[in-house]
Amino acid sequence: VGSQEEEQVIQWKKGNLLGKGAYGKVCCGLTSRGELIAVKQVELNTAHWEKAEQEYQRLRDEVDLLQTLRHRNIVRFLGTSLEGNVVNIFMQFIPGGTLASLLARFGVLEEGVVSRYTRQILIGVEYLHNNNIIHRDLKGNNIMLMPNGVIKLIDFGCARRVCERLSVSNSQVLKSMRGTPYWMAPEVVSESGYGVKSDVWSVGCTVFEMLTGKPPWADMAPMAAIFHIGSGKEVPELPDTASPPAHNFVHACLTRNPAQRPSATQLLKHSFILRRQEED
Repeated sequence: VGSQEEEQVIQWKKGNLLGKGAYGKVCCGLTSRGELIAVKQVELNTAHWEKAEQEYQRLRDEVDLLQTLRHRNIVRFLGTSLEGNVVNIFMQFIPGGTLASLLARFGVLEEGVVSRYTRQILIGVEYLHNNNIIHRDLKGNNIMLMPNGVIKLIDFGCARRVCERLSVSNSQVLKSMRGTPYWMAPEVVSESGYGVKSDVWSVGCTVFEMLTGKPPWADMAPMAAIFHIGSGKEVPELPDTASPPAHNFVHACLTRNPAQRPSATQLLKHSFILRRQEED
C-alpha cells in the first residue's frame, strides 16, 4: 500500500468525536484546505497483520467504487488512508446529525416531514440498486440530514465489511451489525440472503421509527425480535393516529415474501409519497 497510497492521503487534523460503535469511531476532521470532513476510523487486528492488510485492500477497492457514486442523497466518500493499523475513511461532513438523533431531540416526526424524508431515502436507495449496490443496514442511525432538509444515506457496507471479513463466527457478524436486528428483513434473519428487497423492508422499519420513535419489535430483546421477524408472525402495525396511506406504505414494505415486496421505484409512486409532493 506504499507510495500509491501516499498520493491519495488527505492531510487532516483530528477534532471532536461525532459517534462510535462496534465498527470503530467517527470524528470530525479539518483538512489542510480548511474544509470540515467526517473521518471514520477502523482499527485492524495487528495479531493477523498480513490478513488485515489484505482486508484493507479489499475495503479500499470498495471505497473506490463508492467514490464513483454521485448522488444528492448519498454521502460523498472522499478517500481512504492507512495509518499504522487504523483505516481512515474520509467522508463529507453532515452537520444535521442522524434521523435517530433528530428523533431524540424533537420526538416523533409529523407525517408531512416523514413523507418528504422517505421520498429522498427511496430515491437514494433506487440509485444504489440501479448501481447493483445493496445498502444492507438502513435505519435511523445510518440516515443523516443536512440543515436544508436534504437526506444523505451513510455507512452502506464499507467499514462494516471489514468487521465481517475479519470475524470468525456468526455472533461476531451480529456484533458488527451493532446488535440492531430490528430493521432486518425476514430473509436476512433466516440467512437465506440479502437482496435489494431487504433494503425495502428496512425502509418500512425506518418509516415506522420516524412515526413512532422506535422501530417495530423494539420492545423485545434482540434475540426475541429476531425470532418474531423470522417466524412468520404478524408484523406490528402503526398506531391508529397514523393516516391510511402511512399504514398502507409500511404494510407494503413489511411484506414477508421479498418477491411480493414492492421495489423502491414502485414505492416512489405510492400515495404516501405523492400526496406530499402535491401539497408542496
